[in-house]
Amino acid sequence: MQQAFKKRLLSLADAQYQQFSAKLLPGISTPILGVRLPALRSLAKELARKHGAQALALLTEDTLEELMLQGMVIGELKDGPESVFALIKQFVPKINCWSVCDSFCTSLKIARRFPQETWALLAPYFKDTREYYFRFAAVTALAHFTKEPYAKELFTLLNNCPAKGFYAKMAVAWAVSVLCVHQPQQTLAFLKQDKLDDFTHNKAIQKIGESFRVPADIKAAAKALKRPLN
Repeated sequence: MQQAFKKRLLSLADAQYQQFSAKLLPGISTPILGVRLPALRSLAKELARKHGAQALALLTEDTLEELMLQGMVIGELKDGPESVFALIKQFVPKINCWSVCDSFCTSLKIARRFPQETWALLAPYFKDTREYYFRFAAVTALAHFTKEPYAKELFTLLNNCPAKGFYAKMAVAWAVSVLCVHQPQQTLAFLKQDKLDDFTHNKAIQKIGESFRVPADIKAAAKALKRPLN
């Protein structure tokens, strides 16, 4: 059954998309097939519906797509928080790039069903110095927790990011830009006094400017807070 699934996955591969993906994921040693994200999400839903958590036994880590599918299947599970959280904790150490991280975080439907419990789950990851452990917390938060009663605490957690890696900083910038959609005035107040490094601060403002969901006046106000770089 596992080999049959691998053949099915391979049939969805696109050589051009594989080359495109490889350029976006430099340094990744895991082979990339080139299966597009909508097809992976559709497969994950099918696997979770038919097999539940047992679907994970069909998936190896031979390709980036299978690793992504593991995360997406976990995200689709309708089990209770105890069992899903255990699988989340097992998966986080496997995250090896932003693509695996982000597709996993945005798939986590458990966050909608059990928001308070999921928010509590994220707490130790927000304090983790490891790049993708922190990014897991930040991207899950920006996908599910940018409104009150979580937004105020999220600003504080982002402001105290302990991870120094590039993809952790980019997650902070991205999260601030999403907060700006739902909390524009609070975001401007945050940008006036945050202690983010200059790169992250300015990148957040750049992402706010690129957002289609932020009004022009808020974009202009944010842009005025950009820090000069030497």
